[in-house]
Amino acid sequence: MRRVLFSPSWLLRHLLAAGLIVFFMYMGRWQWSKGESSHGTLQNLFYGIEWWIFTAFVLYLWAKMIIEEIRPSTPQSAGAADIGANDDAGALSTEALLRSAVPATLAVSPPDDEDPDDAELDAYNRYLAELRARDTA
Repeated sequence: MRRVLFSPSWLLRHLLAAGLIVFFMYMGRWQWSKGESSHGTLQNLFYGIEWWIFTAFVLYLWAKMIIEEIRPSTPQSAGAADIGANDDAGALSTEALLRSAVPATLAVSPPDDEDPDDAELDAYNRYLAELRARDTA
């Protein structure tokens, strides 16, 4: 755990999150003090609150990333368990990835009433071919 969270990429993430938190807290305090001044408005006070909400959001995402890194997720469905079942050398097959990524209810299938010899489409393609022939001549 310690080796993962103190790797160079994680140190950069920690630094970025800490920098954003400090910056957002500073901006929230500054905006709040602008709202409390004699020439401040209610809008300044609400912006001050908004900066603190941004701070809470960064803290939430930072904690969520750390928790996901420490405790990797387990497969939720049987489709996710099938990902590694058909591969020989451990490579993920495209078909298994697609099966696990797209639920069956959302899968798109071609329409059944599709006519392969569409006369209207053929006429349009002939028209485009004529236009191209005119342009190149």
